[in-house]
Amino acid sequence: MSNGMDATLLSLLEHRNPRVILVLGASDTGKTTLIEQLLSAWDPGEPIAVVDCDVGQSHLGPPTTIGWSLITKPFTGWHGVAVRGVAFIGAVSPEGDLEGFLQATGQIVKQARQAASRFIVDTTGLVNGELGMTLKRRKIELVNPDLIFAIQRDRELEELLAHIDQRPIERVPASSLCVRRSLAERAAYRDRQFARYFANSTTQRLLLNQVKLIGLGPDWRTGEVVLSPAALIDRVVGLRNAQGEDLALGLLRELDLTTQTLAVFTPLRDVSAVTTVAIGSIQWPSPVTGLEGP
Repeated sequence: MSNGMDATLLSLLEHRNPRVILVLGASDTGKTTLIEQLLSAWDPGEPIAVVDCDVGQSHLGPPTTIGWSLITKPFTGWHGVAVRGVAFIGAVSPEGDLEGFLQATGQIVKQARQAASRFIVDTTGLVNGELGMTLKRRKIELVNPDLIFAIQRDRELEELLAHIDQRPIERVPASSLCVRRSLAERAAYRDRQFARYFANSTTQRLLLNQVKLIGLGPDWRTGEVVLSPAALIDRVVGLRNAQGEDLALGLLRELDLTTQTLAVFTPLRDVSAVTTVAIGSIQWPSPVTGLEGP
């Protein structure tokens, strides 16, 4: 039943009966492992929504997105979990566009809250410095959790936790099974996730006079996109409808200013509802890794 979950934590869930749980922790401390254990052990008798805000190492949705899903049957692993929705932020870290990240988080949390009264929120590993503290404090205000699990190796979260008022906090030691991954290993994980996401994509064409172009992420702080084909090719983009929902991601393959068309490689088969193309701050395949793309 507990799938390795500490009996004390299981007892805590039963005693507090939280409806909204938020998990904090630096990178590679075991946040995902704890959430997997929570999903396996926590059986409130109703669906549980999971919001994945770890845009660089995501399990729900491709990198650069905040995703969510609804767990309606016994959890056996992420492979069996269907993504219900994503919000594209245009980067693999909140750094450079904090407001955009929080806005996207609010959008996904709203969707999850409408679908389930109980949900768990995973967070990024950005916990240090002024940016990390600001991000986490504002996310806590946005999510309004009944219980916070704070995972730490030593006491690295204590400065942040000292500024959290009137929130039940359960401190959890970092998992001994977690191994710190290098930047190269984290980048390789993103490459695998992108490759999986774009595996069955096709090229779709959009007319520039029928869509709005905006920029997301640190490259586009004003949101104004420079129409330079050399700068935009292979950028990861979000394809949005008139309601501001991200229907899918794509890779910008061609920008023809003569014919005023965009060619986008995407798993989305019908692009008729796309009214906005949000151009992100990263390219894939990365020029640094040189990995093969689709």
